[in-house]
Amino acid sequence: MTRRDTLLKLVSYGLVLVLAALLNFHVLPLLPLPLPLLLPICAVAGGCLEGGRFGAGFGMAAGLLLVSLGHTTPAYVGILSVVGWGAGLLGQYVLRQDLWGHLLCCIVLLLGWEGVHLLGVLPQSSAAPAAVLLLAGQEALCTLLWAIPIYAIHRFCCVHFGRIYHE
Repeated sequence: MTRRDTLLKLVSYGLVLVLAALLNFHVLPLLPLPLPLLLPICAVAGGCLEGGRFGAGFGMAAGLLLVSLGHTTPAYVGILSVVGWGAGLLGQYVLRQDLWGHLLCCIVLLLGWEGVHLLGVLPQSSAAPAAVLLLAGQEALCTLLWAIPIYAIHRFCCVHFGRIYHE
């Protein structure tokens, strides 16, 4: 790929990330639905389609965007970088680089993400554990539903501009 093609591809992925952030934090909170985790799913999609190296950088960009919007702590930059890297390695060497591989990576991400958050919330929550688990399940299901269009948009960028790091 030429330098122009690579730059065009990176800009398109960046625009997708910014649009996902706008959708996640400015449009979807207006709806009476659980809030999905679109930026971590974007990191998974970028990693699954482009490989571990790109996934780590894309996950870092997603983490920086999350932190700059004030929704998480700076530790999430590293966490999303590892998520993108892991999804990239799984997509590159273990799973198929298609929707099913992406969904499997998303399920692993959501189990870990919601599990860590539940361990932090349950001891401090005055709500019943069943209610907290129900909310976590609803968030995970809503995120999985959004994973399909997120994958389709990233796949469009991947196919339209060609792969960067591997075939």
